[in-house]
Amino acid sequence: MNNRTSLSCLFLLMALLASTLLRAQPSTVAPQFDPYLPGELNERALYSLKDGDVSTAVILLERAYLLNPNSPDIKANLEVVRKIDQAKSPIQINGEPIYLDALGNTVTAEERIDIPALWPEVKP
Repeated sequence: MNNRTSLSCLFLLMALLASTLLRAQPSTVAPQFDPYLPGELNERALYSLKDGDVSTAVILLERAYLLNPNSPDIKANLEVVRKIDQAKSPIQINGEPIYLDALGNTVTAEERIDIPALWPEVKP
């Protein structure tokens, strides 16, 4: 090969390398949410639950469970979130708190179920 051909090949390789490096740079745009991936639905549900939006967490986990019923993580998270959704805050009657279970029956404060957190509490 003559000098001119080798120089052209070198420039071509450098251009290919530069274009590859430019495409490998991280994008500043957030990735799109795919509602058909059970793992992403599970993650979004946990973020919704952490933000206090229990109903959205239930909907997302139910969809994730329908897409992947064999996942133990999704199944366990769905059970916990359903318990949180069913747990009602106490009703005040004559200044006394009365707790209700999922069926609406009265439960004493000692009988009510404490649901463990999915993540450790953050202390300021």
